[in-house]
Amino acid sequence: MSLRIWLHEGHDGGPGLVALGLDWLGFATWAESEPELIAKLPDKARQYQAWRRHHGVGVEGDTDAERIEVVGRFTGDEILFPPDLEPARPEDVALTIRLLDCSRADLNAVLEDAPEGAFDWNPDYKNFAPWADWRSVRANLAHIANSETAYYATNIGFEPTLPAADPHGDWRSFLPQHRSETLAFLNELRLSADLTRLRTIDHGFGPEDWSVRKTLRRLVSHEIVHTKSISRVIRDYRATHPGS
Repeated sequence: MSLRIWLHEGHDGGPGLVALGLDWLGFATWAESEPELIAKLPDKARQYQAWRRHHGVGVEGDTDAERIEVVGRFTGDEILFPPDLEPARPEDVALTIRLLDCSRADLNAVLEDAPEGAFDWNPDYKNFAPWADWRSVRANLAHIANSETAYYATNIGFEPTLPAADPHGDWRSFLPQHRSETLAFLNELRLSADLTRLRTIDHGFGPEDWSVRKTLRRLVSHEIVHTKSISRVIRDYRATHPGS
């Protein structure tokens, strides 16, 4: 069976395209052009499969990472794709919880090995949205925490109790605190009678369409993406700060 891919242009008003494999929870990758994106997809798919196997969470079905099928092209910010409109299953929520444990283990491993000076270093990004406020590692970590409790989960009915994580605060405290609250909500969601929750939300930047399925995939892909970004920042810091 081929890997079904949805192409998305215009997310956050940024350049390039995102490829989403919505049959694999949290699988997404980006490139500046469609030919570049299609060319890199098989390798990215193999990496995703290897990541799941590494953590002991196999990928369901017999999808062949070498066979790519583009099933849809969409433009716009924070939209819903056809699979997002379907109700999630309790096992989808349970898998989200497992994969969040995997991505958090990866993130913690990166952070524990990082030199202290890297946390507040301001790297020279090639592509960075001018409105984004998470350039440093420490700011990235606050963004991860706050996105989970005050954005993704709230879009499908969660009411956070924690104050926003402070980018200058102790990530060893706020990361697990916000994750604990996120997981508590997901465990409640798993037992909910409504696992669709189609909603249009406006956070002050225009209307956004959300559902349970969209929230689950975004929760997983978000930490994976930022862990890669944090890893690159730390690597570049070491390269420019010999002896760190």
